[in-house]
Amino acid sequence: MKRSPSIAARFCGAGLVLLLATGVSMAAEEAPPPQSFTFTVNRTVPDGDVSGLADTQTLPAGPAPIQSVAVTLQLTPLGEGGFFGDLYATLTRPADGYAVLLNRSGRSPERPFGYSDGMPVQITLTDAAPADIHHYRLTLSGDEAAPLTSPLTGLWQPDGRAVDPLMVLGTHPRAATLVNFSGSDLDGLWTLFVADVSAGGEFRLDAWGMEVTFIPEPGCGVLLCLGLGGLLWQQVRRRGNATPPKAQNP
Repeated sequence: MKRSPSIAARFCGAGLVLLLATGVSMAAEEAPPPQSFTFTVNRTVPDGDVSGLADTQTLPAGPAPIQSVAVTLQLTPLGEGGFFGDLYATLTRPADGYAVLLNRSGRSPERPFGYSDGMPVQITLTDAAPADIHHYRLTLSGDEAAPLTSPLTGLWQPDGRAVDPLMVLGTHPRAATLVNFSGSDLDGLWTLFVADVSAGGEFRLDAWGMEVTFIPEPGCGVLLCLGLGGLLWQQVRRRGNATPPKAQNP
């Protein structure tokens, strides 16, 4: 007895679901691993000089387009200490634009020079962090006026405010975050720029780095399952369209 096309289609649908579920699992296992890069600089950020310093690095080709970028910054105060609220920093890939990493943290109408903290800095800036670096005092102590008593560390969202550092306020929108590099290629020139835009206190840029994740591409598991699913569907169609044998007269 031949199954009806509708019943056969149900069997086919169940088979396709199973194949696709298997394929998705296999594809997830084949996602490219993250890649990390660290660059030693050991240069003083010029005090009160908007021309700042730039460090350009050439990165190799990645296994797939970029999914996310996280940036690490390591800075040391010099002499009597720096003023973290003086700093402006960006990451640029000329083909794809830029992200604003720091922009006068703490600057507001009440604090026109930003936060005055001169502690060592070792932070990671990532869009996945819970809080914006611009208001780190408020996040850490609940008080914008409370200075740091220990180094600034941890995970923070980049500032993202694409505004002149002489004019920026915490209320400005955050439109230049690291998501700007999503979908870009890894290979090419990447430039970290750091400027101390207000005189008084200095920092040294010791090192910076990037951790890059990549967009998963369809793995062989998905392609294989799609191919098998197509064959299964063709078999069902053939059986459903087959002409039944005629009954013979006795």
